[in-house]
Amino acid sequence: MNGKYLSRAIHKLYEYEQRIFDRYLGVSTSGISYTNVDKFHADTENWPYLGCQWPALSFVLKGFKHGGAFVDLGSGKGKALLIAGMFPYGKVVGVEIDSDLAMEARRNIERLRRKPRAGMIECITASVVDWKVPDDASVVFMSNPFFGETFRQAMGNVFASYDRNPREMHIVYMFPWEHEWLLSTGRVRVESVRSEGWPQLPRWWDGEHVTVVYHITEENRPIKECRSRSHRRSRSERRALRRWSSPSTHNFSIELL
Repeated sequence: MNGKYLSRAIHKLYEYEQRIFDRYLGVSTSGISYTNVDKFHADTENWPYLGCQWPALSFVLKGFKHGGAFVDLGSGKGKALLIAGMFPYGKVVGVEIDSDLAMEARRNIERLRRKPRAGMIECITASVVDWKVPDDASVVFMSNPFFGETFRQAMGNVFASYDRNPREMHIVYMFPWEHEWLLSTGRVRVESVRSEGWPQLPRWWDGEHVTVVYHITEENRPIKECRSRSHRRSRSERRALRRWSSPSTHNFSIELL
């Protein structure tokens, strides 16, 4: 099977994954949702909602210690919240500016058929620019929800939380649109890179469909060695780490239906 047909087959499997996830947990998280506050309707710096991949995010979260809070900035319908809720975090919290999406996320949390392992799961209707990141947050997740100055201010809030309480803290960034700016802050180091989806697209490390895990550090200080669980990297993951550990100069593009 050539690369083009293989990619089509994998994208079809991604659609099945969304249906299986929703049916298994009794929720509604699939599809693209355009909102009144996204770039295409309000000329903002917010992208429409598109749920992350269940297996891909689970693989990443298995590598972390699960204390503290998991935070999803731009949580949409709450799919990442439900996935993180399967791990023993003290708290899983999403922040979503669109009130309709936030309400849908809260309904999904209430409908969840499987008992979560997290202490609590909640979704807050707020702007990430104004929201104070809790000082026990251990993982900040984003599935490319916003860009530009909105992203910069949101990351300023993340770094401020770290500075108030220095700790082992990670950013998990799918489809990392602002990767170069994030590296330019000197506040993060790329710890690992995985495919944004599973099964993996051919040569996934060369494109934008990646999940980059960053380890946060203090300003103007050497980055401390991370104590999170490590796994043996595959050859493709080693290639991805080499490619994304420095400014990628990648030309990102958004394809929405």
